[in-house]
Amino acid sequence: MRLEIEQQIIEIVRERRKSLPREGVRKLLKSLDADFTEANIKVGRDTLFNVLRKHQMLTLRKRTSARTTNSYHRFYKYNNIIKDVEVTRSNQ
Repeated sequence: MRLEIEQQIIEIVRERRKSLPREGVRKLLKSLDADFTEANIKVGRDTLFNVLRKHQMLTLRKRTSARTTNSYHRFYKYNNIIKDVEVTRSNQ
């Protein structure tokens, strides 16, 4: 009985994820509420989390990273003229 309900939930979620693959569980619960009631399935947030976790269907958060370098700016980029220079003495 429980496995049949899980399979119905998985099928409904797979159908929805074809159009919105990165939709999270909380939004899925709201958007699929009508589909769950139509299929006569009573499912809550925690149950949906557990079922999707069991079937490896949770969406992972994307790592955010800052973009720190803009190489396409309007300023002139000077060549590194001391790259191959070897330091032989100090100026003291």
